[in-house]
Amino acid sequence: MSTGQRYRMRAPSTGRELIIEADAERVYIDRETGEKLEVAGKMLPLAPSSSRLAWAVENLRFCPWCEQLAQKDLNDCPTCGRRMGPVE
Repeated sequence: MSTGQRYRMRAPSTGRELIIEADAERVYIDRETGEKLEVAGKMLPLAPSSSRLAWAVENLRFCPWCEQLAQKDLNDCPTCGRRMGPVE
């Protein structure tokens, strides 16, 4: 299970983005420009989560029991807790 929250960080001058598990107390610097990275947004699912996949259409599937969206890499539905079948 992942315990750190993942963030989308952006370099202001170039718009270059990266996704990292960030700590709120640290300052992150872009390797190419040397400038401070800005937080562009939190990545879903929020920490702590048993999935590392981002909430994007290509990474989701419907639970056959409750018909709620769940990440493809999970065996159990995070909404109803029931076992989902293998990914097709």
